[in-house]
Amino acid sequence: MAVFRGTIRSETLAMDTIVNVIIPYEQHYIQSKAPHDKTLILLHGLKQNADAWTRMSRIEQFAHYTGFNVMVPEVQRSFYCNMAHGLPYFDYIVNEIPKMASEVFHFPVDSEHLYVAGLSMGGYGAMKCALTYPERFAGAMSYSGAVRSLENSGGYTDSSLFQEFQAVLGMDLQCAPENNLMLLAEKAANTPRKPKLYLACGTEDFLLEDNRSFTEHLRKLGHDVTYEEWAGDHSWPFWDMACARSMALMAGLSPEDVLKE
Repeated sequence: MAVFRGTIRSETLAMDTIVNVIIPYEQHYIQSKAPHDKTLILLHGLKQNADAWTRMSRIEQFAHYTGFNVMVPEVQRSFYCNMAHGLPYFDYIVNEIPKMASEVFHFPVDSEHLYVAGLSMGGYGAMKCALTYPERFAGAMSYSGAVRSLENSGGYTDSSLFQEFQAVLGMDLQCAPENNLMLLAEKAANTPRKPKLYLACGTEDFLLEDNRSFTEHLRKLGHDVTYEEWAGDHSWPFWDMACARSMALMAGLSPEDVLKE
């Protein structure tokens, strides 16, 4: 297993930014049942940065047993959008990160081997990537995803969040079609190729009803979606387990194959 943390110059963002990379390279890979041919773009949440997944979860273990190469980029509190008053973080994630994965690390990024996942704000980002460009991704995974938060942003009363949503969406807080997952799901339903989708949310999570309604919408539209919920709240113990279960699913393994020590 190799883990790198580095600073890169992003052409899209016109600034330096952090990326973490996890590589389950061959010498330490012989115990795995899954082929080493998949790439996962793993997205952090609103209150975290690119270091959160390597610090707080067992992502190295999960990558080892599932064969995923992992890229963890940094997007601040942008909600993985091309911000109305800020930087084009969505373009950075869907265009520049896969290009870097391919050209610098020689990871596979074709539509059969590229996946995206994330927690909370990152869950929204993962679904947005896959539903905007279903032809580019094999699968997308959301853990306690903030899947309808931008759509409902006008109802927030917290002044700091209100201002942040204005930076993302614009002063009128109108969620444009390209940022509305419900509309993106409808558009993607008409495409010939649909990525596998996985969503999980804890039964004590404040985003539970949003995840239930979004999943129901996906199913009615005919998307290939797996949804799970179990006891848990908006915290790392739940996200860690959801990550393990979803990566196992996408790799064709059982959760036990991934969670073993």
